[in-house]
Formats: sequence, C-alpha cells, structure tokens
Amino acid sequence: MPLPIAVSAVPPRHRSAARRRIVGAAACLLIGPLTFAADPVSVTTQTFASVATTAVFSAPATVTARHDPDMAAQIEGQIVAMPVEVGDTVAEGDVLVRLDCRRFEAALDSARAEVERARALQTFAAAQLTRARDLKRKDSISDELLDQRRTDLATARADRSIREARLRQAEIDVAHCELRAPFAGVVTRRHASVGSYASRGMVIVSLIQTRGQEVSVALRRGQAESLAAARAISLDINGTVYALRLRTLLPYYDTTTRTREARLVFRADTAPSGSAGRVLWQGSGRLLPADLMVRRGGRIGVFVLDGDTARFHPLPGAQDGQPVAADLAPDTPLIADGRQRLDDGDRVRRLDDGG
Repeated sequence: MPLPIAVSAVPPRHRSAARRRIVGAAACLLIGPLTFAADPVSVTTQTFASVATTAVFSAPATVTARHDPDMAAQIEGQIVAMPVEVGDTVAEGDVLVRLDCRRFEAALDSARAEVERARALQTFAAAQLTRARDLKRKDSISDELLDQRRTDLATARADRSIREARLRQAEIDVAHCELRAPFAGVVTRRHASVGSYASRGMVIVSLIQTRGQEVSVALRRGQAESLAAARAISLDINGTVYALRLRTLLPYYDTTTRTREARLVFRADTAPSGSAGRVLWQGSGRLLPADLMVRRGGRIGVFVLDGDTARFHPLPGAQDGQPVAADLAPDTPLIADGRQRLDDGDRVRRLDDGG
C-alpha cells in the first residue's frame, strides 16, 4: 500500500519527524494498536498465624448431684423421732428418722426363740439317729425305725433353716426402724412429721449428696467430637470459673432435642448442685476472621499471595460475616488491604513485609 506522504516532498528540516510518523503509521497498519499491561495492585499481607484465632465453644450446663434420694419407710410404724431439719448437714450413718419398733423387736425375740428351739430339736434328732445306728449294729431295731430317725434329723435341719431365715428377716425389719443417711449430704425436705404413721414405701425425708457433683451439658451434633478432643474445659457460673474433666459422652442423641448429653466432673472446687452456667472449651482447629474473606464466583474465600500474583483460595462451609475453620500453613501470606479489587491471577505489589 503506498505511503500517503513522500519523504522527498518534505522540507529537509522536517524529514526525521516525517519518517517517524510514517514508520508508526506503517506499524499500526501491520500489527494493529499497541496494548500495555495493567499496573499491579498494591496490597498488604498478614500471615495466617497472626490473624487466626482458636475456636471457642460453649453450651448451657447444669450442676447435678450424684445422688439425691427420697428416703422412704421400708416398714410400717408411727414416726417417733426426726432429729434433722431441712438444711441440716448429715454424715454417713446419721439417723434421719426413728419409727416405733416395739412390734418388730417382739417379732425378733420370737424368731430368736424359734431358732433356739429348732437347734435343740436338731440336736435331739441327731442323738436319736446315733442311738438307732448303734442298735442296728446289734440288730435290735428294724430298718424302718432307722430310716425314721434319719428322716427326723433331716426334718429338724430343714426346720432350723426356716427359723433362721425368719430370724434374719426380723433383724432386717428392726434395722429399718431407723432411717440412716447413706452418705454425707444435706436434708432438702421433710415429707412427714413426728406422730405421722408411715406405711411401707412412704417418703419421709429427701437428701442430696454434697460431694461428687457432676455437670450435665447437652451438645449439638459436631460439638461432642470437639469436646472430646478439648484439652481445657471449664464451667462459668456468673463469672466464677471451675475446671472440669470429661467423664463420659452418652452414646445416643435425644430424639426430641437432637442433642447428646455429656457428663463432666470437677477437677478441684465444686459448684452447688442445681447451679446453671455454660461449659466452655477450646477447639483444636484455627478460625479465620470474617473481615478477610471475599466472595468471588459465588464462593467465599481469601486471597493468598503467590509470588507477585493473587490466588483466590475458597473456604468450604464459609458463611458471610462468620469466622470459618481454615487448614492453612501458619506462614501463609493472606492479602488484607487491596483484596476487594482483586481477581484470581491478578498481579500485585506487596507494600509490607508480610508480618
């Protein structure tokens, strides 16, 4: 294609500029307009270790007594004494209630006498059998009489066993004339008074154990595994913190609440039974703060510096405005300032030292 201007037609003093214009025009005709690379985006970075936080979990919990029985009468009788009041602290074995025991003591005396009688009859039957055997060797009695003596002894032994069993039952009944504390605890309620008639199974006193309390906590799905792996667990009750240790995770989920119960025990100081608070524990994972995350292509993630290039790293399960667990190396450089202007693969210029 002929050039639009002949160099020879241009005055000598303008020929150099004309040549440059002609060369430029020819280049445009041959290769098209020239393009230039965009300037790199200026960014700052922070390492994952410097911004990540430890996941802290919590769940509502209640302190429960290990034992809180309703002490009931096991025999019938009138209440003749109740030496404890509500709120009293009792030691193991202390008397809580006394019942009228005269009828049961009389039955015990009768049972002892019956046992003595049975022992005497057994002794007599054994002696009769011995004499019968001696006479049999002399052929002075019949086989039928010898068999009778053997039967008498066997009957006496069986009768003694019956009488001794009745004696043990009478001793148990007398022992039940007093209700004693099965452990150290506190009286929480009196259900009857002196002079009341107690029938078998009637609740008279309620007791709660003052030691061995446990903490019951209901966990959502996923929290149970985190609690089982936690190293430090505590209970916060209105600002007072108690150290705990996991005792067991119940092997089922409640069908109504869809939660799984865990039982924990106190390491040192204990909280009163019935107290409510929150169990706190640290998870094993590291959380990335929400303010570093961006959305690209319908996914949420962070930009990671790769040399002088920004790489988008998606975070599965991330939600807007919420921290998310991330599995990144501690020294991974995350782009902070300038991240909103980036797309995957953009060139960047770091303005900081990456600390």
